[in-house]
Amino acid sequence: MKVAFLLLGTAYEVAFAFPADCPNVTVIHDVVANNWYGGCMGLDHKTGVKTAAACEEQCKTNMNCSIWQMTNTTGCWSGNVVHGCRSRGSDKALDNFAEELKAGQRLQHGFIKVVKTNVKLQTTGLKHYPVTTGTQEKRIDRCKINCYTDVSCNVWQFGSDGCWVEHYTSPAKSTSTESAWAKAMIAGETIEHTCPPYVPEEGGLPWPWIIAGITLGLLALGAICFALQKTPKVKKTRAVKIEPKAAPAPHHEEPEHEEHEEVPLVYFVPQPTMLIPQQSVVMQQPLMMQQPMMQQPMMMQAAPQYMY
Repeated sequence: MKVAFLLLGTAYEVAFAFPADCPNVTVIHDVVANNWYGGCMGLDHKTGVKTAAACEEQCKTNMNCSIWQMTNTTGCWSGNVVHGCRSRGSDKALDNFAEELKAGQRLQHGFIKVVKTNVKLQTTGLKHYPVTTGTQEKRIDRCKINCYTDVSCNVWQFGSDGCWVEHYTSPAKSTSTESAWAKAMIAGETIEHTCPPYVPEEGGLPWPWIIAGITLGLLALGAICFALQKTPKVKKTRAVKIEPKAAPAPHHEEPEHEEHEEVPLVYFVPQPTMLIPQQSVVMQQPLMMQQPMMQQPMMMQAAPQYMY
């Protein structure tokens, strides 16, 4: 589609695929929420807007508005940044502007899709966006945000001389990898602004989608329960070869007159063994004193007398 811009009495038509009624708006910076006092220059004075809420609303519904500011004395200012947000020449001037500014935001319409990250690639025809304060990392981030919040910007790049962005007044023309600027390039991207189609909500609940979601959920739950079930283990048994029973021996009947002697059955009843400890007794016999042997006088026995 084509969107017409009016700048210095001349109409510019820029063709890009971005809907004019995108409802998705993201607040990047906010004066009240995070003390954002950018001191942005080049905005359009909205003389008919008297309140901060009205100033915010008219910027959010305009795809070509990325910044709105409400001051105490001059009212509402909004639009795409022409000269960039800077310190207005001195810290004292910025302090005075902070006291004058009572509300304001930087907005991003739709979403950002990074097509590619550019390395050692210069895109010609872009607009120089001055960012002179802060570290190099902060200045690169401000350069990128400026492009993200401008729906007419599809390329941004940062080099030794600062930030360059595409704008509806400065469309990209050609690229080069051999230039001195390309060889000294620090950062850059090619992006695309997107916005999903806006479909007004109809009354009632989307029952078909709800029922389909419940059905899919139940099927998934059933599949999970089935997968978690334990498979019963089959007990393996060894094969046992069963021998056929031997046929009983033929029974011979004994003559009736022959009697068999009955052998009495003896049952063995085990008796508990009881161990009774016995006390060892050592008998000490008294030492007998050896008595001196008494010498008895030798008796002379007379020889027997034999009678003849």
